[in-house]
Amino acid sequence: MQLTSKKPPIIWLNLLVLGLPILIAFTVVPWYGFTYGYGLFEWLWFIILMTFCEMSITAGYHRLWSHKAYQAHPVLKVIFALGGACALQNHCIVWASDHRRHHLHVDDNEKDPYSVKLGFWYSHFGWMIREYESVKDDLTNVDDLFNEPVLVWQKTYYLPLTLLMNLGLPLLLGYINGDIWGALLLLGFLRLVLSQHFTYLINSAAHMWGSRQYDPNQTARDNSFIALLTYGEGYHNYHHAFAWDYRNGIKWYHYDPTKWFIKACSWVKLTSNLRACSSWRQELTRVEVQYQSALVNCEKVIDPAFLRNRLESEYQTLLQTLNHWADLKQQWYEKNSKNLQDKIHEIDAAHIQQSYNELKTRLRAQRKSWKALLQDFSNLADSSQPQAN
Repeated sequence: MQLTSKKPPIIWLNLLVLGLPILIAFTVVPWYGFTYGYGLFEWLWFIILMTFCEMSITAGYHRLWSHKAYQAHPVLKVIFALGGACALQNHCIVWASDHRRHHLHVDDNEKDPYSVKLGFWYSHFGWMIREYESVKDDLTNVDDLFNEPVLVWQKTYYLPLTLLMNLGLPLLLGYINGDIWGALLLLGFLRLVLSQHFTYLINSAAHMWGSRQYDPNQTARDNSFIALLTYGEGYHNYHHAFAWDYRNGIKWYHYDPTKWFIKACSWVKLTSNLRACSSWRQELTRVEVQYQSALVNCEKVIDPAFLRNRLESEYQTLLQTLNHWADLKQQWYEKNSKNLQDKIHEIDAAHIQQSYNELKTRLRAQRKSWKALLQDFSNLADSSQPQAN
């Protein structure tokens, strides 16, 4: 699908639903704030509803239903369905269908509903305001979601649910606090605009700016700043490489409140069967990407043969250590598994622990050596480029 001078017809209802809240948020909301002011009550509920909406999309629509990264208790599903209606991003069945097509056909302008290759604004929200072919509803990829009673209920009553959550709830809170207009403007319109457009940044900005250490062949990128605005969804290159992982931020220092919430809920049995990619597979994927990049840099120097052999040797050594590390880790898990207690006598626990610790030390040293080698290759490639006059 190419964007030509003859564009598809505008979907006026979508344009109104997307445009009117923006207009009010940029005009009436600040005017009311300067004229009458917003109290602590409104700001606290603004934060609560922002979190409620965003987490319902990230933990519910996205990681639970679109990717089946974990299982959730029915109570949690109802909460996510209500929060999704509050976020006003369509009912989950259509949302998940679009998102699954995006992952399957990412960057394909004909099939990716919000391909960033058609421009920032198109992928941000332009794809929703015209009758593009790639956006037409085709729910054959979400047959499984029609077996979810909560989602069928949300789809059936989506309009009254959105009115209840976006108008009824703010009006009720405003009535309780004695400031109906303030609550409607802050908790209704401003909250709606920000929660929507923070989510849309994943389709646009997270496909334009950031790093690609897991899959450099697609536009999805890891961007820690966007993660701050989207409750952890900014680690997008990793997500596209391992979409079934309930985490987006895999390091302890990655800001991913959605991951923390899902994990915390598992402690009280509200979530279960959390799926996660092994650290071995993550590192193997990163090393393969780095290796291919270094091979390209090899070809930029005058005599690449020696460097290529050095790279291959270091690469194979690192792979062997990673595989050995993974094997020992698996043995350690088996040794401690309640289901495999009968195997304990076959395993020398002390030997495994010692070997595992030694291997971790060796792997740490080889990672450092690998990183230094990659830096050398990059520097050599840069120095081999012709200098500008």
